[in-house]
Parts: sequence; C-alpha cells; structure tokens
Amino acid sequence: MSARLAEWVAIAFFAALGALVFQQVATSMAEQGIASGGPYDNAASYPRNIAILMLALLAVQLVRDLLFKSDQPIETASLPAVRRAVGLLAVFAIYLVCLDWLGYHLSTTPMAMAVMWLCGARNLPNIVSIALGMAFVMAFAFEKVLNVVLPGGIFGLNIPW
Repeated sequence: MSARLAEWVAIAFFAALGALVFQQVATSMAEQGIASGGPYDNAASYPRNIAILMLALLAVQLVRDLLFKSDQPIETASLPAVRRAVGLLAVFAIYLVCLDWLGYHLSTTPMAMAVMWLCGARNLPNIVSIALGMAFVMAFAFEKVLNVVLPGGIFGLNIPW
C-alpha cells in the first residue's frame, strides 16, 4: 500500500466519522431534545464543534494531498514500536474494563504507571509519585472544579473535597 492510498483511506474514514456525528446530532440527539439551546444547554454542541474542526483539518489535508502528490512507500514500524503501541492499547482497554469495577481512584494510578513503564520510564519512585499526583490532580479537577462524579467502584471510593 502506498502512502497516498493510506492517506486517502484515513481521510475517508474520518470524513465518515464526521458525517456520523452530524447524523447523530440531527436524529438521535434531536429526538431526545438535547440538540438545541445555548452552549450550556446543548449536549450536541461539543461533538458538533469537534466534527467541524476535524472536517476542516481533513479539508486542509485533502488540499495538501492534491497539490503535493507523493507515492512514497509507507515506512514499516519496528517491532518494539509495534509492541509498545499494542501494549498501550491493552493497558487502556484494561483500564476501561476496571474503571467501573474498581473505580477511578484504584484504576487510574496503576494505569498511569503502566503507561509510563511502557514508554520507557524506569525510575520507580518517580513513576509512583507522578502517577499518584496526576490521578489526584485530575480527580480534583473533575470532581471539585467541574462537578463530575467519578466512578467509585465496588468500594464506593470518592474523596470528599
């Protein structure tokens, strides 16, 4: 597969994804009554704006591809890079499965530690402290600042900020 064909496939995929967002906003979200009103009342405004941004960037990429033709072959990724990507995907999938069961506070720190380890960090005290700090800062931002209730898991763990 040439790089040009791969770029066209990616453009088609993301264009279809943008079209799907607009279809959902026009049908499902409209039927639920959440696709109208101002930006604070309109649940469809964020996905719609992201889709508009994505389609605008796709238009730029499309113009770039049409103006600067290239048939360079795709560079194959090295085996360690592929292993890292698959490992990161697996860590994220395990995190999503454990999030509802164990809750945010018991799932996020090990996930962050695993991501740092897969990305090459090997200083365990730094990994633990950064993962704990990141988990607590994000929990504070979501729970206290944004008033989002994070999953408590089977133990119902939530920090009373």
